[in-house]
Amino acid sequence: MLWLALYLPTLPLDVCPATETPPRPRLVVESAGRLERVVVADALAQSLGIRAGIRLSAALALANELSVHRRRPQAEAEALQALACWAQQFTPTVVVVGPAMLLLEIGGCLRYFGGLAALRERVEAGLASLGYAAQSACAPTPLAACWRAGQGEAAAIVEPAGLRAGIAALPLAVLPLEARQQDGLAQLGVTTLAELMALPGAGVARRFGPDVGLWLDRALGIVADPRVAFVPPARFVRCIDLDYPFEHVDVFLRLAERLLTELAGFLGGRGLGVQSLCFRFVYDDLPATELDVGFGRPLRRLGDMLAVLRERAERITLAAPVFAVEVRADRLQPLDGQALPLLDRQLGHGDLPLLLARLRARLGDEAVCSIATVADHRPERAWRIVADAEAGTLLPGGGPPSGGQAIDDRSIGARPGWLLPEPLALAVRDQRPWHDEPLRAIGRPERIESGWWDDGSTVRDYWQAVGPSGRRYWIFQDRHELGWWLHGIF
Repeated sequence: MLWLALYLPTLPLDVCPATETPPRPRLVVESAGRLERVVVADALAQSLGIRAGIRLSAALALANELSVHRRRPQAEAEALQALACWAQQFTPTVVVVGPAMLLLEIGGCLRYFGGLAALRERVEAGLASLGYAAQSACAPTPLAACWRAGQGEAAAIVEPAGLRAGIAALPLAVLPLEARQQDGLAQLGVTTLAELMALPGAGVARRFGPDVGLWLDRALGIVADPRVAFVPPARFVRCIDLDYPFEHVDVFLRLAERLLTELAGFLGGRGLGVQSLCFRFVYDDLPATELDVGFGRPLRRLGDMLAVLRERAERITLAAPVFAVEVRADRLQPLDGQALPLLDRQLGHGDLPLLLARLRARLGDEAVCSIATVADHRPERAWRIVADAEAGTLLPGGGPPSGGQAIDDRSIGARPGWLLPEPLALAVRDQRPWHDEPLRAIGRPERIESGWWDDGSTVRDYWQAVGPSGRRYWIFQDRHELGWWLHGIF
């Protein structure tokens, strides 16, 4: 087994995304008695001399324009859970350790991702895209990996034989011991694990308790160290709470990209897709509003989801300054792998459902319609606008099944792709129908005789016709009035 540990020391800061333009130095503070101390400072704040551990008053003395966030343990825990869901796209075995550590068992997936170096690069790049800076470490035991990641020891230990040397230089503080045990070992001059491992194990156990040696044995793989794997929730719900509200849609799109990146990782790790999701905007004094986004078909690629959302951006209206944004994907569907073209992907067929979803997002649901055929021989009544679920179905037309007849079944030709909304009366010149040019009927006619039951009686002979220009038309002669009409164009 090989474990990849991810230590996220800036997790408290990253659950408070920046929304200021231009960005200001950001801090996370927590109460220490009656004082507030800095827990995390971003790179801009550190460049001004602000460090973790100093008082907030001292930080304000160094820079008077700061973006200060109070630490929210619940939000930190939710962010770590969301990252655990995201990490399952790399391995099914993910373990949440403490408030800022994730463990990924990667021994069985190295070949799939092209080796350890490529996998680590991919994981760290993905975390960076989410706004997290992680310290990673690899070791054959989970405890050794966690200790080394927490101390910033990035060199990988692949073989169990290298564990003793790999943890020897770590400080004694990595052991989760009581203060009494730490002080007792410090009085003996023990400051590193190498110095501790040099002492007689039996003597250390008698004086400081057996748990000291037990921690070492777990890290070295001598004693089993079972871990409980993270179990993802049945649905995806993620919320970003903001200390400072926003009013512009472009800020929402930045936050939505982060939320959808986590959703894409969650879906990829479980082999699922989502066909629709809901964004929820939380205001200060007004009731929350929701934005439903549909994708036309189940998908999980970040680019596809963002494309639809950006098309919708021009039609998004925020009722007031927004203090929190939540995304919810309730209905998740299995998404099997899809075959891709061997050569250029552009040679394949377009993604029609995704295209329709983007058109609906930009133009509105009412602007994109589906149609279904109706059991009626009259062409203008043989279709109907319907909902997507009914598209392509045969709807009843309300007439007898034998409502039309043809002169000869073999003479029925192809129907045109462009049917006029209403038949257009044609002039007759030199005993020939005329539509910007003289028309000549070709082939055999198709007679449609229908509608006597609904006051729409129709008796027509349809022909294909051509003109000197080479264009092809669909015309008919009304058998009652003997006039000619244009009904479609090929």
